[in-house]
Amino acid sequence: MFGGRRRRREEELAATDRWRVARRIMDEDVTVLGEQVAGLHVDTLADDLDPAARDHYRRALEHYDQAKARLAASTTVEDVVAVEQLAADARFHRAAVLALRDGEPLPQRREPCFFDPRHGPAVQDVEWAPPGGVARTVAVCAADARRLAGDEQPEVRMVRVGDRWVPWHESGGVAEVSRRALTAVGRGRHGDGARRVVDQAAVEISARSAGGGGFGT
Repeated sequence: MFGGRRRRREEELAATDRWRVARRIMDEDVTVLGEQVAGLHVDTLADDLDPAARDHYRRALEHYDQAKARLAASTTVEDVVAVEQLAADARFHRAAVLALRDGEPLPQRREPCFFDPRHGPAVQDVEWAPPGGVARTVAVCAADARRLAGDEQPEVRMVRVGDRWVPWHESGGVAEVSRRALTAVGRGRHGDGARRVVDQAAVEISARSAGGGGFGT
């Protein structure tokens, strides 16, 4: 009986630790999103937006607000993962405002940029190969597409998974990073000391992440 209770307690603590790492990663994403939306407001404040652009702008703000509120209310990794879609929707509507403002075609609803979801929705499929790797087709934002076309390196987000740093596209996403971050603690070790290790891993994820400077623009 006591063994089963202890095992359940360890599982609960592990789930809490995973949630804390996932929440910190997504908190960084939502913070960047807020800056993107705020920057959009500054860029268009003096412009007379047409109704379509104004509607996309309103939706970008709404999805950002929802993402921020749901992240604050989250209690599980699954709650945090659900915020990813809200953030992606906000980025799409932001990209639509920029396209309408600049007289460009509206973006398609596509997956996020392969190299960093904070760059916004992908706009183009390109051939790309990692150093020493095999070429493949990846979906990228406009800024990274221009970089690759000019023989420059894309802006790749780096995150810590366990005891090493990997590109975002190799990390497996928020849920996988949060799961594998616990390897820095060790299986079955929890408590305040272990949580400090998990928190430090999350802080380093934030510190080492690329700035998201492309933003699909």
